Amino acid sequence: MHTDGDTIHHISIGRFAGLTGISANTLRRYDEIGLLSPAFTDPFTGYRLYAIEQLDVGILIRLLRDLDVPLDEVKSLMARGGPDEVKKVLAHHRQRIVERHTELGRILARIDTALNEERGLLPYEIELVALQPLWVVSSRTTTMRARLDEELDRCLGKLEDELAAHDAHATGRELVLYHNTMQWYLGLDVEVCLPVKRTVAQALGGRQLPGGSAMQTVYRGPWDDIWLAHVAMLGRIARRDYEISGPVREFYLVDERETDDPQLYVTEITWPVQPRATSSD
Repeated sequence: MHTDGDTIHHISIGRFAGLTGISANTLRRYDEIGLLSPAFTDPFTGYRLYAIEQLDVGILIRLLRDLDVPLDEVKSLMARGGPDEVKKVLAHHRQRIVERHTELGRILARIDTALNEERGLLPYEIELVALQPLWVVSSRTTTMRARLDEELDRCLGKLEDELAAHDAHATGRELVLYHNTMQWYLGLDVEVCLPVKRTVAQALGGRQLPGGSAMQTVYRGPWDDIWLAHVAMLGRIARRDYEISGPVREFYLVDERETDDPQLYVTEITWPVQPRATSSD
């Protein structure tokens, strides 16, 4: 410890650690990355001394790290300095924490669902149903997952405008066909369909979705992981000795039109199937 009369100018790393609450090991790391370096380092012994004037900087770094502000942002802030910059960093970090809190809320909801379901993380009851043929008008597009909702809304709006222009209307809610579920991570090939009368479909270049057998399940909750339900269905369909005979269909029984809470969404997933062909010798 260096003193001038009763005035302390420098303190050891141990004392600095004790006063700021930052461990000595962490202080050494901060020195290595250029965040907080001692005022003096003995070139022969490596002994570190910190200036008294650095205590408030150490306390600020400690408080920012206690708030989980990333090290790179702390380092950038220390280089710029100033209370206004601190507020900007904290405002940005607050938004990040809010988003993390929202994500953790979704995770907790999924855990609660798994705990409340006897079947755990894959609570999908799949049943064999008979599909009736359905006349539709449709709009097909390709998009990435991040823009899916936007593209579905665009396609739906286009279909509704087309029907209105011909003084026609849909006979029910839209359903969405996913033509490449097995490769959704490469981009989505989706088709928004509105059920209509046969005369309307024929007049507007629509078509008839075929009927037949299908496997069907109900997915509850936000759509973040609905692809996992598709994949789980594939496995179960195969175990029942069926194979896919058409694109999977999603029908939204409850969505943002009924509730502001995505946890309450209800989606019916239907996959056309046929008995698996057996080879004969």
